[in-house]
Amino acid sequence: MTKTMKKFISLFLSAVMVLALGITVMAADPDPYTITINKVSANDKSAHNYEVYQIFDAKVENDKLYDFKWGSGVDGDAALTELKKLEDFKDCTSLPDVLAVLEAQADNSAVVDAFATAVSKHLTSTKKEGAMAATETTTNIGVEKTGYYLVKDTITGGANGQEGAVSKFMLDVVKPTTAVSVNTKAVVPELDKKIVTGETRDVKNQASVGDAITFELTSEVPDLRNSGYNKYCFVMNDTLSAGLTYIGDAAPTVKIGSTTLTENTDFTFEKTTATDGKTTLKIVFKDMLTKAQTLYGQPIVVTYQAKLNEKADVTNAGNPNTANLIYSNDPSHNYTSDEPGNGDPTGKTPDKETITYTTGVSVIKVDENDQTLRLPGAEFKIDGTSSKQVISKTNEFTPDASGTYYKLKTGEYTEEAPSAATEDKYASKTDKYKLVENTTLVEESESVVKSAVGTDGELTFNGLGAGTYTITETKAPDGYVLDPTPRTVEITCTFDSNNKPTWSYKLDSNTAVPNQLQFKVTNKKTSDLPKTGGIGTTIFYAGGAVLVLGGIVLLVLKKKGSEKE
Repeated sequence: MTKTMKKFISLFLSAVMVLALGITVMAADPDPYTITINKVSANDKSAHNYEVYQIFDAKVENDKLYDFKWGSGVDGDAALTELKKLEDFKDCTSLPDVLAVLEAQADNSAVVDAFATAVSKHLTSTKKEGAMAATETTTNIGVEKTGYYLVKDTITGGANGQEGAVSKFMLDVVKPTTAVSVNTKAVVPELDKKIVTGETRDVKNQASVGDAITFELTSEVPDLRNSGYNKYCFVMNDTLSAGLTYIGDAAPTVKIGSTTLTENTDFTFEKTTATDGKTTLKIVFKDMLTKAQTLYGQPIVVTYQAKLNEKADVTNAGNPNTANLIYSNDPSHNYTSDEPGNGDPTGKTPDKETITYTTGVSVIKVDENDQTLRLPGAEFKIDGTSSKQVISKTNEFTPDASGTYYKLKTGEYTEEAPSAATEDKYASKTDKYKLVENTTLVEESESVVKSAVGTDGELTFNGLGAGTYTITETKAPDGYVLDPTPRTVEITCTFDSNNKPTWSYKLDSNTAVPNQLQFKVTNKKTSDLPKTGGIGTTIFYAGGAVLVLGGIVLLVLKKKGSEKE
């Protein structure tokens, strides 16, 4: 029995490991024995909590265990009842029957896994506890008797703040000179996310509306060989902010190593858009437990594209895109699907965020002689870098008795009501206006986009990335002359150590300004233009009238003279 049990324990050790540790059982005194747990991997920066349960109590003679009994760390009757639900243990009526099945099935990892799951459901409160901080590499836990122990190891936080996973493994305590070494396998997956630009991968970028932005999620197939799981959930979630639109309807490209996976065969894909405009992508890997038996350690790469849309945020809040990974974290639990259900224990990686930034410029139409007077009705075009699509933003003020705005004589609008001291600045003391902000994605077939100013004489071209643009008036306000002079705007973007953007703008090669650019375009009234001939036609009209009048007088005098004769 002892040799077979040794073989069973060897299988159990490899069947339900989750963390990369090394465990050595030694003691300076026979009572208590000391379990020394060492971190094997230098990459293990997690904090660990340990609970040690005696599963089998046994006597020892000549370094061999015999006379097995249920240990103090498990409710033997409840564990036996649980085991009887399993096909291989259904005829067991006592601990010797259980041991006989384990002896006969010592090479069958599925049976060992099932045993571990059943027993783990009925642990008692009798246990030894220990802990290892994230910065520590070893800890000691004392036990009082020989036998077999189940050690429950729970990760409470990883190097990157990931949630934990539970590991259970068995080891035998025979005598102080006996050493058992265990190399466990880390099954706390991680997820990373980047924006791909050429050969560069970064957590931020700047772009123009309509630009195709490539996003990449990366992880690794966990080592689940003999892990003790009956199924393993592995679900990627990715949330696009309202300012980003997923391109197309097809699933992202999903690869393990160099192999491209097939939707509905290897994974399922779901895309949903909420009322707030955010879009969530969910990728559920199918039968990850089977894949991980041979593909463990291979990279998982998911790529897709999105673009900025008319809801793009032009402030330094940017347009975030956030992803995380949900995974199984308790090998003793009976998972029923590739996607975790309510009550299924899971871990979640920290959110990984990328942010895309964009900016804009504003044109204000004013009268040349009175540059405080704003002029509605003008139209402009913009062309240049990535300007086949532009977000046109205008303010439209319409008469409305329930409105909150008043119109000023300058053509601007204000929510400040007129007073006795300020009423002469208002176009009307009683007329009210309602504000409607129009944000429209304007698309053209050529690299020229046209748009009109709002009723307040202002037009904002948003969704511009770094580059050089030309803005030209194409239609003048009524009663004014067109200003056809192209205005050149150069936009540059740099990022600080916190990945926040600093935008700079040059207008017609002038000194760069650090804030969103606003500039005025003036127009002359048609009545202000000089008339043909330089000195005007009035003098000619007046001279002609005098000559005509003189001619009439001469004709009258001549006629009277003739009558006298």
